[in-house]
Amino acid sequence: MTYAFKCKDIGMQCGFEVHGVSSRDEVMQLAVVHAKAAHNMQTVSPDVANKVSSAITG
Repeated sequence: MTYAFKCKDIGMQCGFEVHGVSSRDEVMQLAVVHAKAAHNMQTVSPDVANKVSSAITG
């Protein structure tokens, strides 16, 4: 099974997408790196992490 995530699915005006990832944990890691680099988040709050987790498909 593969997993995917899109920033726009959590209400961000952002075209970031990740597809074909082999685990939910890997998607979360990629999303955190993206959030820090593209959205200037120094840390990812539990609320944002929960939104991301809920938006992961697969």
